[in-house]
Amino acid sequence: MNDINDLIEALSIEQLKALIEKAQDCIEQKKAGEIEAIREQWIEMAKRVDMEPEELLNYASRKRRPGKPKYRNPNDPEKTWTGRGKPPRWLKEMEDPESCRIPE
Repeated sequence: MNDINDLIEALSIEQLKALIEKAQDCIEQKKAGEIEAIREQWIEMAKRVDMEPEELLNYASRKRRPGKPKYRNPNDPEKTWTGRGKPPRWLKEMEDPESCRIPE
């Protein structure tokens, strides 16, 4: 590694700029090659499960159903909360949040 550093140190500014440009071109070429290889693998994997590659992007193995509301805003009955995720502001501001619970 020290030899590379010595070579770089010996280059002029113009030579360093040319080296940077050449390195960037090489990176783009390698990247394009890797992307193409990944694309081919993706197509093969999709074929294994009888799908189009684009379908894989939109596939979710576990579909989440909308939750059943467990809490209702007494001031606005249209607003409910399932108990999943962050509690809504209206529930946090309630003195007794359990009073908003919907009977099962």
